[in-house]
Amino acid sequence: MFAGGPIKSSGNPQPELQLPHSNTNTNSDSNTNSISSSTSTSTNSKRSSSQENNANTLLLNEILSYVDESVSECDDYYRYACGKWTEVHESDDFVDPLGLIDQKVNGNLVKLMAELQQKQQRSNVEAKMLSFYQTCRQAANSTRASKGYLELVPPNEQILWPQFKRRWEDWDSSKFQWMETLARLRRYGLANVLFDLDLQTENNIKYLVVIEKPKLKTESTQLPTDLHILSQKLLELGVNDRETYSLARQVTMLEQGVRKLVLNSQSSETVGEITVHELEQQTGGDWRKYFEILLNRTVSADFVLQVQNVAYLKQLNRTLARWNAEVLASYIMLRFVSYLEEATMDSREPIDCVQELRRHMLLATNLIYEQRFIGPDKLRKLQRDVSELLEVLRQQFYKMLKFNHLGLKSNQLKLLRDKMKMMKLSFGSMPMHTNHSSIVSSFYEDLQLLEDRDYAKNLLRLLEFDTRRLFEQLDKPHDFFLPDPNMSMISTPFYIRDQNTIVMPFGVLEEPFFQPDAHDIFKTTLLGHLSHELMHGFDSSGLDYDRDGNYNAQIHKITSLRLHEAGISCLNQYETVGMDEREADIAGIRLAYDAYFGPGSRFNQSQPSFTSLSLKQLFFLNSMQYFCNKEPLNDDEEHDSDDIRVYQMLINLPAFAEAHGCRPDDDNMHPSAKCRLW
Repeated sequence: MFAGGPIKSSGNPQPELQLPHSNTNTNSDSNTNSISSSTSTSTNSKRSSSQENNANTLLLNEILSYVDESVSECDDYYRYACGKWTEVHESDDFVDPLGLIDQKVNGNLVKLMAELQQKQQRSNVEAKMLSFYQTCRQAANSTRASKGYLELVPPNEQILWPQFKRRWEDWDSSKFQWMETLARLRRYGLANVLFDLDLQTENNIKYLVVIEKPKLKTESTQLPTDLHILSQKLLELGVNDRETYSLARQVTMLEQGVRKLVLNSQSSETVGEITVHELEQQTGGDWRKYFEILLNRTVSADFVLQVQNVAYLKQLNRTLARWNAEVLASYIMLRFVSYLEEATMDSREPIDCVQELRRHMLLATNLIYEQRFIGPDKLRKLQRDVSELLEVLRQQFYKMLKFNHLGLKSNQLKLLRDKMKMMKLSFGSMPMHTNHSSIVSSFYEDLQLLEDRDYAKNLLRLLEFDTRRLFEQLDKPHDFFLPDPNMSMISTPFYIRDQNTIVMPFGVLEEPFFQPDAHDIFKTTLLGHLSHELMHGFDSSGLDYDRDGNYNAQIHKITSLRLHEAGISCLNQYETVGMDEREADIAGIRLAYDAYFGPGSRFNQSQPSFTSLSLKQLFFLNSMQYFCNKEPLNDDEEHDSDDIRVYQMLINLPAFAEAHGCRPDDDNMHPSAKCRLW
């Protein structure tokens, strides 16, 4: 179930991919007469075969331990494949395979931190990591209080937050400027409040600031709707008890007004570029001052931006001008506190503190993880093996384009082929074939952390450091992937649209998830990960971007083709929280299946002796058990629940019904009408 890795052998007469095993059975006794090469080769071959059979048996037994045979594969495949997952892992802390991967990675990092504490000589990066880890472990709880963050970061240099004013004084609202405050808080990573602002690359060699309406989809973009809960939060932040309920009600009304403004504002694509001066003229906002605070440098009137909805920003400025400044300041303050609470864990346990490290110092943790648990030889092999897996999928994608289900024009086919050809891999968020130690050391060189074990101060320093590193790419882009904190603790591959890159975290490439000594069929978990992420480059959102990560109107037009719209309409028959994910799920499993079983496959397709299940049945079982979950109905903000994802993938792949003998329309897993995009 968890295995993933290189293609080792071929059951077909096509040329094989040469991915040799690492040989641990070497004879190091120089005083012993050398064994003949033929005998030595035979002995090593037997040992290799024994290792493979043992790995296969262990993996198969694990897979079968989760199967509920009382359920028919054709009736409810999720219950069949994952019916005993909860029972087997009842006493475990994790709820799904991803949690198991995270558990191993975090456990290894805890071990690393213990080793660093005993180490006499530490590198500069190691010392800074250990410093933040020890601050997390040893800092007093008082240094984690939300109120403390607000005392460290006021709205501006002239005033405090309203609740911190002296009791005999009025809060001087004339000194509060909401754009100035947002600029200061954006330096600590706060985004998506009143408007969203980020960087976007062009050809991976130039970055521009992009401003757009705030995204309203996620729960983290809004405050609690319960006024009593919101009142309690204000009370914790120092607001007078007599004012909390009234202030909570006004803050809620403000947020509802902004949400209504966002929903009523018409969307528009970016048209060309706009200067700061032009944006100020059109919206009335002091954008030049905003960027000078954010970037901590002088900004000219000709500073170039991309703005997706100038009309929204213009109306926003007018709307906020009608609100009481103290209410507006309190709203921004609450959103900042909410952001900080999501950016940290209220725990000093070792496992939680290494997760803090992964979130806020990912490049550093990746480097020492690579050095301690991967090593240069294994890393090179991983890079080679995964690259060859990607190449197999790449070639299958080209075959899919040749079939041309969507009826694409020649120029569109070329754009898609070029995009696929230029898709890259990044291991541990860093480029292949580079000196990772040098990259990471240079990256953290000017990070200064305090030694006084004040958690809030050090976290704010890290957040400000990350933002500074992000925006300095306006002058010189980094030659590596700068991780988004929201993606930093993900242990499975993910795709970055504007860089056309699949990032491979190290956790998913290790045993028991990476098994070099096993039948190819157990490699389908990693194959499925890669194919899913690959297809994100060609889902409805991915089709906005070309090979270099730039918006391309010709590729975007594919989404307006009759057959593409028909495919999306078909998928929309079943409600989903994320169409892009559904597209990648369904197209990805088809791509992985065709890569393994299609004509010209270089995978081993011989029926193994260790199971009576057909290879095709084992393919689906191994692939779908990645979605096993103790809480399958708990979905997130982008993915459907795991049982729905499995159902949607398999009912739309005819090969599944064929492999299990399901009856069209009579069986739940085999509706005769299938959806297809590619």
